[in-house]
Amino acid sequence: MATNSIRYIYNSNMGMELIFCENSTISYPTHNHVSVLTIGIVLDGSIVLTANNNVKVYEKNQTFIICPYMPHSISTHSSYTLLSLCIDKNIAAHFSADKIRHNIMALLMNALNTERINQYQILQLLDCLNSFAAYTDWHSESQNPFINNLKKRLELYPEAKVSIEEMAQNAFISKYHFIRSFKAEVGLTPHQFQLQNRIRKAQRLMRNAETITEVALSTGFCDQSHFIKQFEKQVGLPPLTYKLSSQTILKDTSIPFGNIEEIKTGE
Repeated sequence: MATNSIRYIYNSNMGMELIFCENSTISYPTHNHVSVLTIGIVLDGSIVLTANNNVKVYEKNQTFIICPYMPHSISTHSSYTLLSLCIDKNIAAHFSADKIRHNIMALLMNALNTERINQYQILQLLDCLNSFAAYTDWHSESQNPFINNLKKRLELYPEAKVSIEEMAQNAFISKYHFIRSFKAEVGLTPHQFQLQNRIRKAQRLMRNAETITEVALSTGFCDQSHFIKQFEKQVGLPPLTYKLSSQTILKDTSIPFGNIEEIKTGE
């Protein structure tokens, strides 16, 4: 079986995605998941997750949660297999809890049907999600209004040509004070955050784009080689490989509710 195999299953209507990393040796530098809640489970091997300066080793069948904007990194000393469920935090404002839950189950059933996860591991993920939702609010925003608005602009228009100096001037503070304040709130410098969001936007555009050059230019990169280098650094795959590894579900995925009950009660 090939190493560093990554598959993406994306539900475009619900803003949910399953990411399946099989026999991976990829380490990810410090980054955050913009507006996305991530629930992960290690299916084999182990990873070292550093989140908010806390370092913890996760092994087979152990779950973890990464909140929106939480800075984190992943490293490993050997290969690992990992399944991550990524949920756009904004879906709560547009869909009922039942519909969200149903589509989460549909994605997990897709993984079950392809033998990428077993029933016990599905239950582990659901228990992790349910317990997390019961005691915390993961929809909170930055306490700094200017930084919160800037985050939103950089998320929506990361390709915009705006310098750190311009950002600082708009905040009426010095450049270095601005960088320190932004990093304290977001976990990344403004440049790192903008670059990350350019790559995130490139991932979305890659599903329908004809060429890599088209995506690079649309996300603010003037140099295609720089784009490819940054894409692989943050995603773990070259752009073309990522495109071939992605599957988009265009319509709401539907599964019989009887199957959900079987998963709940199955041993």
